[in-house]
Amino acid sequence: MKKISRRILLIPLLTIFLLLAVDGFIISRINVTPSIYQEQNTISFPAFHTKDLQGNIVTQDIFARSSESNISIVCLWVTQDTATSRDLLCALANWQNNSTNKIPIIGIIGDLRETDNKEKLSLAQSVVWNLPTDIPQLMVNDDLDSFLVRIKNAPTVCFVDGGGNLMGQPVVGNEPGLIIKEAERLIKTGSAQVQLEQTIQDNLFH
Repeated sequence: MKKISRRILLIPLLTIFLLLAVDGFIISRINVTPSIYQEQNTISFPAFHTKDLQGNIVTQDIFARSSESNISIVCLWVTQDTATSRDLLCALANWQNNSTNKIPIIGIIGDLRETDNKEKLSLAQSVVWNLPTDIPQLMVNDDLDSFLVRIKNAPTVCFVDGGGNLMGQPVVGNEPGLIIKEAERLIKTGSAQVQLEQTIQDNLFH
């Protein structure tokens, strides 16, 4: 009987090793902590204390002013792309003005801090100069950093409930149509949930 070459034995062993290595890599990628786009239902805004462009103090309590649908639209934008940011903010403001559901809109200027120079502040103000005054534009600070590091692109729009918890699906980019569609979906979902809870209460206590 001829002896089996060591090289012949090594080939299948190497093949098995490579397959296991590939499987391990895939599994490790699956187990990576998901970004904001996958885990939005478990993320909430941290407690924060910042200022808007008008110099007003703003905290996380701003979300408690949510409409009856318990939703706020939060738009993160940057001064590095003033044209896109302005187009999106104007589109959302126009929709809000013409919609029967007056969902609050909150802007967050991702690259503007209170300590920045006057030129950068003036640039941000030029983006929103004729937008409704009830759409606050927040400057960022250390309080918001833990949330902002999760967002990889701007503009990004999130939907937030009265407690500052993210809901629905964030929308990346200048996509007012998608944003409005998701907002209306969340409104309907919320209304259906309220009706269901009311029906249950009526059946239990009447």
